[in-house]
Amino acid sequence: MRKLEKISTANLDELIAISRETFADTFGKDNTPEDLKKYLDESYSVEKMTRELKTDNSNFWFLKDDGKIVGYLKLNVGDAQSEVDYPNAMEVERIYIKPGNKRRGYGSDLMNFSVAQAEDAGINEIWLGVWEHNEPAKAFYAKMGFKEIGDHVFQLGTESQRDLIMMKSLA
Repeated sequence: MRKLEKISTANLDELIAISRETFADTFGKDNTPEDLKKYLDESYSVEKMTRELKTDNSNFWFLKDDGKIVGYLKLNVGDAQSEVDYPNAMEVERIYIKPGNKRRGYGSDLMNFSVAQAEDAGINEIWLGVWEHNEPAKAFYAKMGFKEIGDHVFQLGTESQRDLIMMKSLA
């Protein structure tokens, strides 16, 4: 049985573990070990993740299937968004699915939940950033109705990478 569960600071260790595992699984082969380690250590530290969990207008949910965590979602609105260009939209900052659990509909579950959260809040657009070379994710987001509208820099260690910004209108 699939279920979404709100994440709090009580879940910090689990959140850090899944963040590091899923990010390394997805991007490890395309980056140097040094850059990957630097990114993981900075982005998924206890201090940084605690701040993120305590940020107003930012919310995390675990997706569980039969009681086991299979992925998680991070949504931002207002000033919690990583870009200031979309003040009236909702940002899907992370949809992370654990290795071995992809292509089972979990990403769709999380995206559909994101859309419902936006609609419930009266928000008409959702957006996200996706690495320009992450073809499976780009195809998934396009299938879910997102269209490329721009780009921004994603800093991974010493390397500046290009993320595409994709938007979905809910109106």
